[in-house]
Amino acid sequence: MKNSSLLNWFYLSLLVIFWGSTFALTKYALVDFSPLWIVAIRLAIGFIIIFSILKFKGEKLPRGYINWLWLFLIGMTAFIPFFLICWGTIYLDTSIGGILFGIGPLFTIIAAHFLVQNEKLNLIKFFGVVFGFIGLYSLLSEDLSAVNDSTYHNLFPQIAILLAAIGYSIQNIAVNIMPNISLMQKTSGSFLIGSSFAIGIALFAEGAPSIVILDISFISVLIMGIFSTAMASIVMFNLTKIAGPTFVSLTHYVLPIYVVLVGTLFLKETLQFSQVLGMVIIIFGIIVTRFGSRQKNS
Repeated sequence: MKNSSLLNWFYLSLLVIFWGSTFALTKYALVDFSPLWIVAIRLAIGFIIIFSILKFKGEKLPRGYINWLWLFLIGMTAFIPFFLICWGTIYLDTSIGGILFGIGPLFTIIAAHFLVQNEKLNLIKFFGVVFGFIGLYSLLSEDLSAVNDSTYHNLFPQIAILLAAIGYSIQNIAVNIMPNISLMQKTSGSFLIGSSFAIGIALFAEGAPSIVILDISFISVLIMGIFSTAMASIVMFNLTKIAGPTFVSLTHYVLPIYVVLVGTLFLKETLQFSQVLGMVIIIFGIIVTRFGSRQKNS
């Protein structure tokens, strides 16, 4: 039991590292690649790896137009959030992006109230959501107070990261309520759609990219494709199976802190007091909602 618990925490740590490192890696990738091509290459690498594992296990891509309609939705909620994060990271410090993205579970709770029968809001979850949005206001307060001045270059990218968090919330709900096919089939199918869509748009809008294999930008995208996309999906699926989705949700408490540490130590970013306060309040709000999820719906 003790070894099993240690393994669960090891997997959780890997998830935080894989997902949290995306923001810093995107900064390096943006030196030579556009947001569209970062997303396209990342999803294509993820698809190749996951599809190879799918074939190795003797499985095939799912059939039926209903399955593929669902996979189209999931693929778009991979492509669009990836793109919004890349675009927002052009203008924002990675620390701010990580904190904003950390509010995702609150959007999931709101969406689940309307879409999942057994996930209704109760009083405790409601107060957790309120705390989370108070933290969000604290984080954005300076830009909101000067919205008529020259702060749109900060406000719009922050809104993009929030929309990405909402997109992932929709994806989490869709993955859990779509028809019963294997998680590897869901991932392979959604990555196929997302990468095909991204590559098509990138080629049409920007033409073929210039790739230098040993360049830091390409290496950053390669790491994101292998670890932040493919390996993260595998770790998440296994951890969900052995420890449950509630345990996996602990990543949202740790990820913003990890992203802030990476941004501060490696990218020499600085945080203002309002931003630290916003992060603390958001994490507290998520903790309250998780406590509320354990209570019977009222």
